[in-house]
Amino acid sequence: MDATDLSANRHSANVHAAIKYTDIYFKDGNIVLLAGMSYFLVHQGLLSRHSEVLDQLIRTMDNSLVLEGRPVLTLPDPSPDITHFLKAIYDGISFLTHDSQGFPTLSSVLRMLTKYKVHHLRNDILRALSVSWPTTLAQWDARETSVTAKAGTYTPLDALPHPIQIIRLAREIDYPPLLPSAMYDLSRITPRQVALGVESPITDRCTGLTYTDLLTVLKGRERASRFLSTFILNELEGRQPSRSCLHRKDTCRIAFEAIMFELLRDIGGIISNLTSDPLYAMSEAEKMHICDDPLGSETPSMKPCEPCRREFAMTVDAARVQFWGKLPEWFDIEVSTWG
Repeated sequence: MDATDLSANRHSANVHAAIKYTDIYFKDGNIVLLAGMSYFLVHQGLLSRHSEVLDQLIRTMDNSLVLEGRPVLTLPDPSPDITHFLKAIYDGISFLTHDSQGFPTLSSVLRMLTKYKVHHLRNDILRALSVSWPTTLAQWDARETSVTAKAGTYTPLDALPHPIQIIRLAREIDYPPLLPSAMYDLSRITPRQVALGVESPITDRCTGLTYTDLLTVLKGRERASRFLSTFILNELEGRQPSRSCLHRKDTCRIAFEAIMFELLRDIGGIISNLTSDPLYAMSEAEKMHICDDPLGSETPSMKPCEPCRREFAMTVDAARVQFWGKLPEWFDIEVSTWG
């Protein structure tokens, strides 16, 4: 990206009709930034220190265009985007929130920070986003706990942006580490809901995935579902008790069969508003040993003994780690660090 790509000084005949943006207007400023029909009086040195792109534009700008006695640099971005961008430059990013309501502003700032190569602030925002769209299973489990109500109802959209918004943003700023967890998150709703997209809070229009990403999410969903089916077949159907089993007869074997039937009925998914979540299903399979009435089951509870329970818990943990490690491959994302 060079000065020719970004600067639009030659199209600035209407500069004197622009309106001063008083919240970002410093009397000791020495350069005017013009965006849309708003202008900002700011400091060349500060901009150059934070942004190598702006530094290049300032060095090569045409100083013949002047407003309030200062040279004018015209930027091709919408005025609201430049407003949020300059606020981040001057005040930091503490004004940003990472919930669904604050996402439009956050995404605007992140796009501008990426475009103008303000690396340190961009990295700070990405680190914060990665808490909710992580690369490790431990972080994912913590995230899921944080958006699950005490009654067990899963309500992520009350606290987090829609995964479609995250996927589109990650593509736009070229940051693949957000994609596997966001695509997995999206894959847990019905294919119809995935295809319909999400209503934009700014335009009230429906925003969806690109055709390529839509196919990728649906293929990843199928691969994840196949993994769960294989897990049920290999680890629950006909599972034999531990060699250290404390029960006689078939108590533990029957207990594992009951867990298998509960998973196949998808009681956990229905109650928790999840239609296809293998990570959750495997985790609940382990917890079914502990609950007297697992997931609202109508069948009598039968628990395996402690050695059998402990052995199965190790199997579940290993399967979940393996599952998480497969996400980038299933969703066709190249990520340098994962898991």
